[in-house]
Amino acid sequence: MKIAVFTDTYLPQTNGVVTYLVDSLRLLSKNNKVVLFAPGGSEFRVEQRSPRMKIYWIPASPFPFYEGYRIASFNYGRVSGILKREKPDIVHAHAPVPLGLQGLLWAKRHNVPSVVTYHTHFPDYLPHLLNGRLPGFLHGLSHQTVRQLIYHVFKNVSAVTAPTHELCEELRSYGLRNVAHLPNGVDFRRFRGKPADGAVFRRRHKIGRRRVVLYVGRISFEKRLDVLLEAFSMIENSERVLVVVGSGPYMGKLKELAAALGMKGVIFTGYVKDAGAAYRCADVFASASDTETFGMTFVEAMHAGLPVIGVRMLGAKEVITPKCGLLVEPGSPGEMGRAMEKLLDDKKLRAGMAKEAPKRAMQYSMDKSVKRTLEIYRGLLRGG
Repeated sequence: MKIAVFTDTYLPQTNGVVTYLVDSLRLLSKNNKVVLFAPGGSEFRVEQRSPRMKIYWIPASPFPFYEGYRIASFNYGRVSGILKREKPDIVHAHAPVPLGLQGLLWAKRHNVPSVVTYHTHFPDYLPHLLNGRLPGFLHGLSHQTVRQLIYHVFKNVSAVTAPTHELCEELRSYGLRNVAHLPNGVDFRRFRGKPADGAVFRRRHKIGRRRVVLYVGRISFEKRLDVLLEAFSMIENSERVLVVVGSGPYMGKLKELAAALGMKGVIFTGYVKDAGAAYRCADVFASASDTETFGMTFVEAMHAGLPVIGVRMLGAKEVITPKCGLLVEPGSPGEMGRAMEKLLDDKKLRAGMAKEAPKRAMQYSMDKSVKRTLEIYRGLLRGG
């Protein structure tokens, strides 16, 4: 099978979608041919990444409202010509703007089965993408407009996939009938290491014996790290530390907020190559993000045996069960702070969740996700 994959976010940018694509395409390309279209630099180029995987880097420009994102140019003639030569059996678009739209348009015109994956909850994400600069009275209007756009674009593809059952039902509520459940996966092989790695991480960042609440992810506006810091500031004492792992455009403002809150028990590590060591040093994982359609870091943390805290919506709501973590209301520092305190203080509760968390995480292995992806492809190729 030859699969043409389109994404509007890819390396060197790092986020959940990019990590998922890198790991899933590595598996897919073992027994299938993959042709990836991704936003690149100022010049068009082709890269043979492996014997079965080729990347077409499409010229792209920086997105003015969000640091790190690049918008691929619209050149349907060139994209169409490449697809005509490559002759893919199926086209799969992730984050279908504007590069993904070109792939879906070609598939529609040439009767090639197409799949689009709904990674981003666009009705809620638009204000975040604009760093909160969308006027409040336009939020409702933007939600309605985005839903209509989703329907008109997605109704023309062979299958729409979403990582949670809740998102599948939401897409169906828009009038879509071609929706399939496809959970994202995590390649746990990336987190192989030794228990001692956690101790090394603690020494490197001068954590000592303090109990650790950990956040791993992009440091950006939409991750609601302001809520996380405010929550921890309510329970901060000398025996606890909040460790924030990651980099991103919100780092400066986040450090300013920590200073304004008078926080001393917070450590910003920046980007770390081995996130597994960070997970192994922690006692609890927490994220206040309310835009996670899946929540890959929750799964990574659970795989490491950590109890997790997330908000009661979208991906976190489905991934986190009472056996492995706690859910709180979105935008509620007080409730999140109390959840942190409960897990930090109750050793027996932490131990019980630590035992169950890895079992839950294995439900979201990359092997299972890729297997499900291939089932969808084969069903479409059979005309199903």
